[in-house]
Amino acid sequence: MAESVLLNWDKIIERHAKRVFRVALRILGSVQDAEDVSQDVFTEAFQLHSAGPVQSWIGLLVRLATLRSLDWLRRNRSSVELRECDGVSNSEPFEEAVAKELAHWLRKAVAQLPDQQATVFVMFHYEQISREVISATLDISPESVSTTLYKARQHLGSQLVTLNQGHSK
Repeated sequence: MAESVLLNWDKIIERHAKRVFRVALRILGSVQDAEDVSQDVFTEAFQLHSAGPVQSWIGLLVRLATLRSLDWLRRNRSSVELRECDGVSNSEPFEEAVAKELAHWLRKAVAQLPDQQATVFVMFHYEQISREVISATLDISPESVSTTLYKARQHLGSQLVTLNQGHSK
């Protein structure tokens, strides 16, 4: 029985590891931090799985990856990392600098959202999960998903206006 559970668990990890890592990386911007968060997510998911059945592995893992990544950011445990692609670029230096600044801003802004808004935003925009699946995963109505997504976008939009005003001075 225990061997069967571990075999199924290995399949779950194999099927979802890239998605969990991708969510964490998009939020954190660091491979090392994303790897650490991914391990934490699967440890927590295994504990939840041991306590009872899981309705949606995608939903649970994306939600955990989002929340644990936000926790990581909120603790200011970021690291600077050089990647091979940092030295070579097909875009202009100005465009690359703007893209990096916006990505950094978005990570910080998403970390300031309430957990529910951040989770819905990440699930919908980063992972392209439908409103219906988000609704079922988070056990809220599709209308609540839409409202939460709207509030998250409004909050991020107002922060973008503030960022733009700060740069135009």
